[in-house]
Amino acid sequence: MEIGLNLLGAEALFGGDISCVPGLAAEADRRGIDLISTGDHLGFAADAHTQRLRENNFPFPLDHPWYEPISLLSAVAAVTERAQLGVSVLIATVRPAVLLAKQIATLDRLSRGRVTMGFGVGWQEAEYTATGMPFDARFGRMEDTVRACRELWTHAPAQFTGRNFAFENFHSLPFPVQERVPILFGLGPSPRNFDRIARVADGWSVNPTDLPGFTDSVALLRDRFTAYGRDPGTARIQVSLTPVQRPDGSADLDATARSAQQFRRNGATAVVFRPTAFGRTADRLPELLDWMISLGHE
Repeated sequence: MEIGLNLLGAEALFGGDISCVPGLAAEADRRGIDLISTGDHLGFAADAHTQRLRENNFPFPLDHPWYEPISLLSAVAAVTERAQLGVSVLIATVRPAVLLAKQIATLDRLSRGRVTMGFGVGWQEAEYTATGMPFDARFGRMEDTVRACRELWTHAPAQFTGRNFAFENFHSLPFPVQERVPILFGLGPSPRNFDRIARVADGWSVNPTDLPGFTDSVALLRDRFTAYGRDPGTARIQVSLTPVQRPDGSADLDATARSAQQFRRNGATAVVFRPTAFGRTADRLPELLDWMISLGHE
């Protein structure tokens, strides 16, 4: 099982100084972390954010800073050597596919082939309105985005015709280092969404709210891979876990470790933790990193 570090909000551990976060990533990379990721939102409409807080227990306040993930990961790529780099998840459909393909190809080059990217469609129409992207049919647009990216990553000239955009005789270089950049979909568990993953993606990025019924979901996802003639054992299943809390609100590391190992036995190939969820200070991060990495060796 691979172990991941989610940098989202990690600047809070350094007095809000985002320039310290690549140093944390470098330390995690040196110690043996398998994956370094972050999250994504371009912004929020206040009323939509309030509704998300109320109905979904969204863990981030309206004034939480959301650094642009590809830019942040580019800084991380410069100071790391081995860990995979990704986003859990990037709202791919508020970005033009050609620009997104260029950004990811550049990141894969900078990191010498270490990108494993999660794509999603988000939940907030305001992000689509603000970027001039259509909110309707966004799931189909995400499939088109992946297909367009893969065309741009492997052919020059490239050509593609989708429902909302098209290009032909289009040269966009460089190609990524990897022959196939792994793409995971961060979607709710359903037969339709798992069909999408099996058709065009490489795995599932699992939100904590979608963990109930995980074992059945994994079985369904693997079944869809088989139905599309793909080896179900190749499906990457990346789980984002929050720590188990004691009654006093502190993180119970032993119980969290048991939870992580249970998800591994039930099909998770990677487990990702966000350090700020553990209530630790910066001076205790090395201890937390060592604990995280030890889980991958059990």
